[in-house]
Amino acid sequence: MLVFRFRDDLPPGAAESVLAELETFPSRYPAMRNWRSGVNVSTRDTSMSHGFVVEFPTEQDLLDYLHSDSHERFVRERWRPVIERQAIVSLPTAGDAQPIERGHR
Repeated sequence: MLVFRFRDDLPPGAAESVLAELETFPSRYPAMRNWRSGVNVSTRDTSMSHGFVVEFPTEQDLLDYLHSDSHERFVRERWRPVIERQAIVSLPTAGDAQPIERGHR
């Protein structure tokens, strides 16, 4: 899961171009599953303007994607120049989840 905000000083069309390229990722990275993206519609927290969620079958599939040359190039050349803020959260899949020990009953 990644949420983000574009810089305010972008030239016209820059944000749209990056968003359009993001939408091609599921076809470029076959391990991606259940891709969803869009504008933040929350009325409670508007610090981030957009986000996307994607699942990978295994943690190794995620790592392979993150360390691929094409992903690294996209982040360096297309993403970092236009993004003001971002937050990334990776959650385990149901099969990878560890039991949570609770201290309260």
